[in-house]
This record gives sequence, C-alpha cells and structure tokens, in this order.
Amino acid sequence: MCFSRLMFTFVTCNYLPRMKKLIVLLLLFCCFKVSAQTTITKAFSAGFELGIPANGVFSIGTGASAKFELPIASPVSLSLTGGITSMFYKSNLFNSSRTPGAAVFVPLKAGVKYFFNRGVYAEGEAGTAIEANYARQSVFAFSLGPGFIAPVGEKNGIDISFRYESWANQVRQTAIHIAYRFGL
Repeated sequence: MCFSRLMFTFVTCNYLPRMKKLIVLLLLFCCFKVSAQTTITKAFSAGFELGIPANGVFSIGTGASAKFELPIASPVSLSLTGGITSMFYKSNLFNSSRTPGAAVFVPLKAGVKYFFNRGVYAEGEAGTAIEANYARQSVFAFSLGPGFIAPVGEKNGIDISFRYESWANQVRQTAIHIAYRFGL
C-alpha cells in the first residue's frame, strides 16, 4: 500500500475527530506542495480570521489581525500580534432579541515562529485577550499551530495558518488565519 493511500485511509476513518482530520490534511499539503521564501526577513502581515469554538456559548468568531515578525536566528523569528475578534453567541445567529450582540475581544500576543523549511512553520503565542464590550475583563490567551507562506513576488506572500487557541475559560477554538505578508 503506498504512503498516500495509507494516509487517506487513516484520515478518512474515525480515528481522528473532524477538525483534527482537516489539520492533518493541511499539514500534509504543506509538507509536499508548498515552496516559498527561503530566507527569513522582517515582515508585516494583515489579514482575516475565522474561529470555530470547541464548546461553550459561542458558535463562531470572525476578526482581523496584524502581525510584525522580527528574525532572531536562521529558522526562528519573534512575532507581535494584535487584532479584534467578534464572537457570536449560539442563539444570536438567528437574530433572537433575547441574546446579546457579539462579544468583542482584542487579543494582544507575542510569540515565536519556527520555520521548518521553505515557508512551512509552527508558531506559539501568549498574551492577553481583552473583552471590549461586556465584562471588560482581560484574560490570559495562548495559541499554537502550523502554517505556511505561499510566495507572491520576491518578498511578499500569502500566510495561511491554523491554530488551537485558548483564552482562559472564555474561549477555546480552532482558528484559521489568512493574511497578506509584506516582506520588509
């Protein structure tokens, strides 16, 4: 049995939950199909995010973020990320008058990005998520996940990442981030 058939059988069986299947397939795609920048440079990126909460009162989250990256060693760079995310309550999707509007969070994080090869990376971040409209509290936030950069020109690229994110006991989600990355 060839490797691709074996992986297809493993992923399509009930060995993995649905979100994990998606992440495994995307990692396989990244490892075999992506060729991107060979050198790590300073970069700024801005993009959109979609969050799928694991459980709780929220059904979906959307937002935007900006990130600055500074290389510190050959495969490693530091990152600073800021953004805004709206988390929609489960019953609010149907415009029920009894549920409050979306909860708005402002996540601010610092992290480390490790490049494995030609645009494929893993990133971990930690910081705070500030609830902006209801409780106005700030909670510890961390995220961890893989990503890849598809080149667009010599220094720029499309940055696509997937991550598990936890904001204390408020939000646990799998998030997809798509951004345009400007090499500086």
